[in-house]
Amino acid sequence: MGKTDITRNRETKELIMERTFDAPRAAVWDAWANPEKLAKWWGPRGWESTIKEFNFTPSGIWHYCMKCVDKNQSEYYGMESWGKAVFETIDEPSEFTYKDYFSDAEGNMNTEMPGMIIKVTFTEQDGKTKVVSSSVFETTEDYDKVIATGVEQGASETWDRLAEFVESDK
Repeated sequence: MGKTDITRNRETKELIMERTFDAPRAAVWDAWANPEKLAKWWGPRGWESTIKEFNFTPSGIWHYCMKCVDKNQSEYYGMESWGKAVFETIDEPSEFTYKDYFSDAEGNMNTEMPGMIIKVTFTEQDGKTKVVSSSVFETTEDYDKVIATGVEQGASETWDRLAEFVESDK
């Protein structure tokens, strides 16, 4: 299995993740665009996702909860982390953009944590799909705050789960 390459650029307030998945673009796109599939791989290892709302259209909402179910992660076991995204653009099967932020169970923005704009692109070559996710923050302080949460490890584990999912979903 490949690995996720992560590039930090504090100057541009950007976090870029790249990975090539051993699956055609249509399958990788569908893993993101289909809420039943998305719930099976979204989140770091030991966490399960529940999707409360998912409307994959411009201005559509993706509201979800990740819950730690791994007793070996004792400091997080039972913890819930809610998130909400508002899709801005969707150009199937090439890319989509969304505003992403931490929320509560009702979908209200958590004002203690910064949001970001995320662009995800999908490029197929020789039956494999390269995915690039670029997260841009409003301020350097926002960037620093999210980086300090361990987002890189969580994102890498999430993309490991995506790789396993698309390879088993063939």
